[in-house]
Amino acid sequence: MPAVADCTVVFPLRHDPASTHPDVSGLVGKAFERVNWRDAFDTFLAEERSALWAAKTAFDNTDTSAYIAARDALFPQAVSGVHGAVAFRNRAGHKLHETMEAVGLWEYLKGGATRAKGTFTFVDVCGGPGAFSQALFAMGKEHKLRLRGFGLTLRNVKGLDWYTDLPSRSFFPCYGIDGTGDVFKLENIESLCSLTCKENVRLVVADGGFDVPTEVVNFQETISCRIVYGQWLSAVKLLRPGGCFVLKLFDCFSPFTRAILFLTTHLYESVQVVKPRHSRVVNSERYLVCIGFIGAPKQWLEHFERCYQEGFVDNDNIPTALPTSLFSGDKIFGADVERMSATIASNQVSGLHAILEKLQSKPAMEEAKS
Repeated sequence: MPAVADCTVVFPLRHDPASTHPDVSGLVGKAFERVNWRDAFDTFLAEERSALWAAKTAFDNTDTSAYIAARDALFPQAVSGVHGAVAFRNRAGHKLHETMEAVGLWEYLKGGATRAKGTFTFVDVCGGPGAFSQALFAMGKEHKLRLRGFGLTLRNVKGLDWYTDLPSRSFFPCYGIDGTGDVFKLENIESLCSLTCKENVRLVVADGGFDVPTEVVNFQETISCRIVYGQWLSAVKLLRPGGCFVLKLFDCFSPFTRAILFLTTHLYESVQVVKPRHSRVVNSERYLVCIGFIGAPKQWLEHFERCYQEGFVDNDNIPTALPTSLFSGDKIFGADVERMSATIASNQVSGLHAILEKLQSKPAMEEAKS
């Protein structure tokens, strides 16, 4: 049996309570420094990152079906099915369910919904075809809550059309001011904000991403920085005070990702990273869960928007959203993000090594030949 297993793990992220908000005034009007996604790492957990990359690279020439068979044999826990009275269309629903349950997010949301007569609004960013929305409506029914949902996703992209069974009177698709649904355009986020301006947006969920070719899979984190930031910024602009946010992340080694996590600890009352059971131990996926939106100072929001518009000029280069000098001295945050990143990476390496050993075992090799 492997030394690790698919199970839900929760990691708190905090900043030093004695510290003040990072001062971004010195960044106003300055041009953004950029770095290519291949070079967007520093020395943070360099050994752990190298070990993880090596473990992933070991499968470059492995037959995909053989890998999946070995993985599922060793880690059978992450399978679809039914949670209590709730059944989900795919594994994404299970991930959201496990993530929300792990931190008591429904109990928090029910408190706010009680004040709003049992109703609250959620927004699903980069959500097509709607696995998270479908799961939220199902879970909301289980918790005896009435939900209204708004969704932003790319239009006319195969596999991203919204599920036709999402409740038409309670779910409202949005494709932005230009009709594309492209979250890379700030004006489309603004359009979504206008559409929901009279709504009590209590929850934003964001599960956006894209397939990364095998030859660059080690750079999934930095290749995804733009879409991660766009979803993160959307939540900052959409949420009402006290609202919550669930965002899919990958590895958290780069200065850019760490900067976003640090800023997040100042924007919400409670921040945690959850690795749900259905997010397999052998992959880098995890979920950032933020509870109790405090709000962003005006200068911060202006900086965040300028970073998105002027910093991300293409998909190859990543701007410096916040210099490391503004968060590297926070030892509480540093310890939390290091523990989270190192633990998930270590478990991932152990799981990948177990799969490789199974593939290289005599029975597995004979089965592959037959």
